[in-house]
Amino acid sequence: MFAYVDETGNTGARLLDNDQPLFITAALMTRSDFDTRFGAHVRELARRFDDDELHASKLGVGRLEEIAPDLLAILRRAGPSFFTSIVEKRYVLGTKAFHTLLDPAENRTVPTQVFLMRPVRMTMAFKFAWLLDEEIAQLFWDALMEVNANRAREKLIQFCGRVLERVERLPDARSREVIGEGLAWAMANPEAIDIFSEDKVARQGHLPNTVGFGNLLAGVETQSNEWGRPVEVIRHDRQSEFAASLAFWHDFYANAGAAFINMPLGERAMLRRVFGSRLEITSARDSAGIQVIDVILWLLSRSLRGQDLPAGCQSILDYARRRGRQNVFTAEAIHADVAAEVERMEADEPDSETMARASQLYQIGEGNRRKAVADYAAAKGSRA
Repeated sequence: MFAYVDETGNTGARLLDNDQPLFITAALMTRSDFDTRFGAHVRELARRFDDDELHASKLGVGRLEEIAPDLLAILRRAGPSFFTSIVEKRYVLGTKAFHTLLDPAENRTVPTQVFLMRPVRMTMAFKFAWLLDEEIAQLFWDALMEVNANRAREKLIQFCGRVLERVERLPDARSREVIGEGLAWAMANPEAIDIFSEDKVARQGHLPNTVGFGNLLAGVETQSNEWGRPVEVIRHDRQSEFAASLAFWHDFYANAGAAFINMPLGERAMLRRVFGSRLEITSARDSAGIQVIDVILWLLSRSLRGQDLPAGCQSILDYARRRGRQNVFTAEAIHADVAAEVERMEADEPDSETMARASQLYQIGEGNRRKAVADYAAAKGSRA
């Protein structure tokens, strides 16, 4: 199968752009090569406007409406599926700060059990993100994007201090304790926190583009399994300034191990996606599939902003939605998902044996945490 990918809302490292709060990437997927089969048909539509490619923002709603019936006819002949990844940039920033500062693998004072259960982990992440205003959030992002290790740690210390001043605003004592102790430890031991990346591609790995691209590849993988066809080529619009980063992450996922990773408490993860596929960064001018997904993305963006579409354009968007899946990585969507998961857990009341085992595991975890803190302090002292 073939996938044609475009994106919108790319502001690079400027995550706090109020005019573009979402990063959206989408794929048009077909069993055979859409460019070969329908390239001439799409070029014919562009020629009606004395152009050799369709570009939605250039055409505007009026001219797109003129060709909407013919474009929809092409889509129906192609029989594609679609996948859309919607990423809220502020939510990426908030969760990135939480995972960077309070991951117990690096921050020895954070209880491991906070990260073991997804509902607990995500609830704590929501609370942490709630403490950040725009200025404080930008301070963290500046530290993450810093090209000098010492300056990165200095900004990290400043960030932790600013958030610590707000910890008392949290409504429950346990969250104040976990987040407060974690921030204080990170301030005192910034060298233990993986905040600095010397490599540009590694720094770009923190951006919403990478989150969206990873989610998109998972969606392409799902469609590949449903159709029973391996992914042959993924064609991505060349306009992206992150071509090297996209190539790195495509290679990372496509060549990951095929086995599931068993997470604590039953969670399972599979890293491998689109095994054996080839990523091509190409111009939209050379790919009818990219031009068509550009049109659909543009219509979707207008719809998400509450702007009405004329009937023909709306019919194209409706067609894509009926034949598509999406992954929504926003605070609202994740909060609803976690709330439903918590409700299911609360409905299944544990028995006394389970509670006793949980208490035992908690005590073991606390003992390990205190030992890790003490061991790190001792090792740091010996190096001083």
